[in-house]
This record gives sequence, structure tokens and C-alpha cells, in this order.
Amino acid sequence: MVIEEVNFMQNHLEIEKTCRESAEALATKLNKENKTLKRISMLYMAKLGPDVITEEINIDDDPTTDPDGAVETCVSVQCQEQIKELRDQIVSVQEEKKVLAIELENIKSKLVEVMEEVNKVKQEKAVLNSEVLEQRKVLEKCNRVSMLAVEEYEELQVNLELEKDLRKKAESFAQEMFIEQNKLKRQSHLLLQSALPDQQLLKALDENSKLIQLLEGERIQHKQKVKELEEQLENEALHKEIHNLRQQLELLEEDKRELEQKYQSSEEKARNLKHSVAENVFQSDFS
Repeated sequence: MVIEEVNFMQNHLEIEKTCRESAEALATKLNKENKTLKRISMLYMAKLGPDVITEEINIDDDPTTDPDGAVETCVSVQCQEQIKELRDQIVSVQEEKKVLAIELENIKSKLVEVMEEVNKVKQEKAVLNSEVLEQRKVLEKCNRVSMLAVEEYEELQVNLELEKDLRKKAESFAQEMFIEQNKLKRQSHLLLQSALPDQQLLKALDENSKLIQLLEGERIQHKQKVKELEEQLENEALHKEIHNLRQQLELLEEDKRELEQKYQSSEEKARNLKHSVAENVFQSDFS
């Protein structure tokens, strides 16, 4: 809108300038014609004599006349008509000159107003360009912030999916441990019913029970932390929390691997004790 208005004002200024130049050229031409008519009129009046001259006519340039020429008096009707016609032309030219002078002043005044308006529009355009540049900078900054926010959100989503996957694995592992625990309990019950448990078997079963309880506690704790992470997904400090949980998860994975090794070792001991008890029972029955 502002650019269109500026273009309109510039076009209007060019038109005003063209009109002013045309008016000045016309005024110059009429001034020259006026001087020429005045010279011609003076020549005719000089020929007619002083009795015919009724008013004094002033011109800017002195007419070049022949001082040695004879002045003749013209009293014919044709001369009188020519004189009257010349006077009418002079009056008409002077009136046109006044009108053109007034129009020229009006054009100059309008030109000044147009120039002021153009300068004002230029200033407004400069201010508008400055505001547009500032808004563009703000928009670019917002875009950068939005991109960072999207990247952070995507990273949080990836971390959340990772936590969910690890939670499922931990729950699956805990379920396997629970099943194995029940299996060991049944085996222990059968062993206790079939023979008197010795000290090593009781110790192995107790160690196995403690390991299973420890693993179950770790699973519950890890599940609770994952749940808290899901509840704090939209929290501003979630990124740091996820980082901390990731480190804790790595530690838990290491603990889990250690527990798996201990469990395998305990399971191996339990199998050995079971085999030993079975041999003792067989020997007791045989004896």
C-alpha cells in the first residue's frame, strides 16, 4: 500500500514538473511575443504622430528604429484598425501572462507540497523497512528456537521409547525370574520332602532367594523411575532427568548383568546340590 502511494506521488510529481516546465516555456514565448508586439506598436504610433498616442507603453528592450527615417502620419481607417487590434492583442497577452504567472505560482506551491509529501512518504517507508527488518529478525529467532524445541522434543521421544523398551525388557526379565523363583521353590520343597537338607543346600537356597528378592527390588525401583519419567515428560527439566536416568539405567544394566551372572552361578550351585541330595537319598534307600 505504501509503495503504491509512493509510486503515485512520484508520477504526480513528474506530471507537475512537466506542467511547470511547459508553463515556463509558454510564459517565455508569450513574453517574447509581447515585446515584439510592443515594438511593432511603437513603430506604428511613431508613424501616426503624437496626437494618436493615448497611453505610454514600456518595453524591456529599446526598439531599434531608424533615426534618419521620415515619420509619416497615418490617418487611414486601416491604420486605426491595426492599432486597435495591436492594443487588444497586447492587453490579451498581458492578461494571459498574469494568468500564467498565477498558475506558475500555484504549480510551484503544489510542487513544494508534493515534495514534502514525498519526503514524508520516504521517511515512513524507511521506518516501515526498519520494522519489517526487525520483525524478520524476530521471526528468524523464533524459527531457530522452534527448531531447537522440535529437536529437543524428538530427542525426548526417542529417550522415552528407549525407556519403555528397557522397562519392557526389565519386566520380562523379572517375570522370568519370578517363574524361575517359583520353580526353585517347588524344587526346594521337593528336596526338603525327599531328604533332610544339609547346610550347603540351605545356604544356596537362601542365597538364591536373596538374589531373586534383590532383582525384584531393582525391577520395582526401575519401573517406578520409568513411571516418574513418563509423568514428567512435559517438565522443563526433563532433559536433565532423562540424562540422569540414562546413566542410572546403564548402572542398572551393569547390576543386572552382575545379578544374572550371580543367578547363573547360584542356579549351577542349586543343580549341584540337588544332584548331591539325590545321590544321598539314593544311597540312604540302598543302604
